[in-house]
Amino acid sequence: MTANFIQLWLKILCQGLPEAISAIFVLLDGESQNLPLAKWPENLNDIDDFKQVIRYALIKKEKVSVLNVQHPGISVNYDYFALPILIQPELSGAIVFKVEHIPADRHEAIFNVLQQGTQWLALADIRQDENVGFYVSLLRLLATCIEQKSYREALIALVAALTQSLNCERVAFGEFENQNSKVVALSNSAQFDVRSNFMQKIADAMDEAIEQDCHIVFPNTHSTNIQRAHQELARKFGAGSLLTIPFINGNDNFGAITLFRSEEMPFNAEMVRFCKQAMLLLSPFLILKKNAEDSLLKIILKKLRKLIANLLGFKYLKTKLVTAGLIGLILSTALIKGDFQLTADAVLEGKMQRVVAAPIDGFLMSASVRAGDTVRKGDLMASLDDDELQLELSRLNGQLQKYRREYREALSGSDLVKVRVISAQIDQATAEMELTQQQLQKIALPAPFDSIVIEGDLSQMLGSPVQRGDILFKIAPLEGYRIILKIDERLISHVQIGQKGILALSSLPERKFNLMVQKITAVAEAD
Repeated sequence: MTANFIQLWLKILCQGLPEAISAIFVLLDGESQNLPLAKWPENLNDIDDFKQVIRYALIKKEKVSVLNVQHPGISVNYDYFALPILIQPELSGAIVFKVEHIPADRHEAIFNVLQQGTQWLALADIRQDENVGFYVSLLRLLATCIEQKSYREALIALVAALTQSLNCERVAFGEFENQNSKVVALSNSAQFDVRSNFMQKIADAMDEAIEQDCHIVFPNTHSTNIQRAHQELARKFGAGSLLTIPFINGNDNFGAITLFRSEEMPFNAEMVRFCKQAMLLLSPFLILKKNAEDSLLKIILKKLRKLIANLLGFKYLKTKLVTAGLIGLILSTALIKGDFQLTADAVLEGKMQRVVAAPIDGFLMSASVRAGDTVRKGDLMASLDDDELQLELSRLNGQLQKYRREYREALSGSDLVKVRVISAQIDQATAEMELTQQQLQKIALPAPFDSIVIEGDLSQMLGSPVQRGDILFKIAPLEGYRIILKIDERLISHVQIGQKGILALSSLPERKFNLMVQKITAVAEAD
């Protein structure tokens, strides 16, 4: 690989990057290892700051960037971008660019230019003498275009250079936007009307090549490509030979170029190869120049269009559908209003409860009701055995008669002391008889009011002893109920006094009852 070729290549590459301050190319080949084969500018002497970056890039064997480097005595910070180059197994090198500190969104554009530039070195084996003339001509064409200051001037220089170097009658360059081509540069014509029939036919020929994603040479009887638009262009406007080559930038169509020659000078394979490689290498620089001249509004619109295309396209469709579903779910939970319902076990109780307890110690003789029965006021609910009380009453009655007889005898004998003692014994026996009679009146347990028995079933306890105060029944009035809800402690914070709810009874599943929270009580209970 000749040093002159590399020097010219590096110069063209640097001219395509307005931010470039300096650059070097190192060829790792025998004794020249780690020595710069080309420098830009050519009078660059101080390359010490490049060596560490090159060594780091060769060790990692991938593109690297060293950002925001500050040099002593210089107030400006610099960025270094390095890219290892592997052309053939025995030939490799590295290229390093030095630029002033730039925003992060420009880093990828720098590396794109470097990677596109390496394709120039891989086009062919430059060491073969027969290829030197071909690639020198190609580099001169590229240098002519890249040296222009604006995108428009670069297009004019391109079509003019191709017209001259390939001996064409005219060359047209078109941009592909909104699924259609539009001629933006035409050799030998400073001004032209893009709405003319001739420009429309050239645009149709460009669309034909872009849609088939291949170059089209007309006439070519051996080609299987569709050439209808090229045939129409040649028939109406007398074009003898046509060549259309599409521009590709990544996965996007940038435009196309159409070349016209006379029928006596058709395009051969060498010309097609020259044009294809020129377009391949020149397209990233033209795109950079065009984007650099875009207005802020146009840049914003392009980014928005690209963002929308990425969001709505078929790429990563599964991820997009999942993301859209999650976003829709989040928006629905934030915007759609609904009721937050709590469910809890409920206990139905009477608004007021009364206990029916055993009035005395005794034995249960009868129980005529059980839980769930409805009773009316005065209805007998249960009764106790009165045999023991009757015997006690008879014993007390006989003892009272004995005391009265002894009282009369003491009174007739004027024994005042004995009279007083017997009189006290008579009073005691009388009181005990009254107490026994009261107990006999309580052995029957009537209902105190119209009610329902909510607890108590004594039908299996007849004859068993009961003690005074034992609860025999729980009753509640027939009107007035309350609902006890057992709310979990994790949900109690959502419950407020005055909230409304619906009661569903297991015994009446077809009916719903409205309720309202009236009181909240904290209860420590293991359940």
